[in-house]
Amino acid sequence: MILYRECPICNSSDLKGYAIDCHRPGPHISRVECQKCKLVFANPMADASELSTYYSNYYEKPQYEKTHYKNLILDHFQRIKSLNPQEIFKEAAYMAHYPDNERFLDVGCGLGLGLAYANRLGFDLYATEFDSGALEFVQEQFKVEVFQGELFDANYPDNHFSFVYISHVIEHVLDPIQYIREIHRILKPGGTMAIGTPNMSSNLYKGYRMIKLLSLQVPLIIDGVEHTFIFPKKLLAQICKNEDFEVVQHFTHGMGEKLQNLLTYKISFQKRMAKLIQNYFQVNQWIICKKPEL
Repeated sequence: MILYRECPICNSSDLKGYAIDCHRPGPHISRVECQKCKLVFANPMADASELSTYYSNYYEKPQYEKTHYKNLILDHFQRIKSLNPQEIFKEAAYMAHYPDNERFLDVGCGLGLGLAYANRLGFDLYATEFDSGALEFVQEQFKVEVFQGELFDANYPDNHFSFVYISHVIEHVLDPIQYIREIHRILKPGGTMAIGTPNMSSNLYKGYRMIKLLSLQVPLIIDGVEHTFIFPKKLLAQICKNEDFEVVQHFTHGMGEKLQNLLTYKISFQKRMAKLIQNYFQVNQWIICKKPEL
């Protein structure tokens, strides 16, 4: 485990307790908030070895089995095959900004939703992922060059990709700034980086926390106990700018769950209601950035 005495983003020592969850299984049980930059992060934090173990066979874990996640993804793949570019940009605005459709990298590709959009747009596909089962799954669906492991270990060439897509990964890593720097290195000038991640600025998170504190209860971790860093919208934009990216678009959105899907999930009524509530609040964010032209 890693114990932080200072904020890993701004180095402030002004850290305050934020949330704790001792019951749900996962690599973390507590979070703190930096009072200077407002980053929320796991502390103590699981180290690289612990996280690697946790993420092996990640998509076979009960939370995905209970929601029939693979079947839902396959349904999405079939639907995406029929979409034209403008329809893709309407439902996935983060896909609309790119200089060309040469090489697309999905960092931590999971089961490959980003790859499905990029494949329909005619990109050559690349992907990294820790979970070997997830890589086998995406290779069954697409012609994609894969790397199992950490982004840094893939050793991609400088200025190689037109588009780097990193959806709900940056909140799981141990050094998000180094990730963004590596993406900057491997992107070609004018290339696009799209980051999807939870939005700690969401009114849902703020409201929940206020209710718990007013009732003299310690707030629980309500997004994901596996998350290492949770960014307020303003902080994420500033980090990207500091790493020489131009912010093109930055927006928040809900989870996008369909009501008919929620009714089929094999989860408790309480968890079903939690997903329904999250569906109608802006709990996630996308930031789309450009690497400046030379």
